[in-house]
Amino acid sequence: MSPLKSSKGFITLQLCGYVALGMGVAMLGLGAFAKIQTSRLDAVKAEYAAFVLKVKVLGEEAERKAKAKETADIKLKERTDAETKRLRTVNSDLSIKLRDERARSDRLSQATAASDSAGRACYGAAELERAIQRLDEGVSGLIAEGSKAIGDLNVARLWATDLSR
Repeated sequence: MSPLKSSKGFITLQLCGYVALGMGVAMLGLGAFAKIQTSRLDAVKAEYAAFVLKVKVLGEEAERKAKAKETADIKLKERTDAETKRLRTVNSDLSIKLRDERARSDRLSQATAASDSAGRACYGAAELERAIQRLDEGVSGLIAEGSKAIGDLNVARLWATDLSR
């Protein structure tokens, strides 16, 4: 054998060994990389699942609170509507009672036959009574409107107080 021939074969075997060793190291590196990436993916999946569960729980809790608030608001509205109706009825009844009471009373004294002083004026009792009646009805209307507004304001205050709790 010539020295070249044996050298040639030795180099060929040595090169194949290096290639095989390199491929083995590359496969081990890829296997380790795949293992690391798989574990990272599993960790991200677990984190995502925990996030989804947390969001679901928070959503259900928010929905439950919203339903409870809606129920409380409905009850509060019914209560304030009933209070408003009661106050309006009471105010209306009082306005009617006062108007009727004023209408029954005699506002003017009996007219005198003649006035004894130039500073005094005489009016027709019926005409003056009608004028006072119209004035009284106008004032009664304003009072009823003011009472309604006060009742509505009180109901609004009640509503705002209950909402702030």
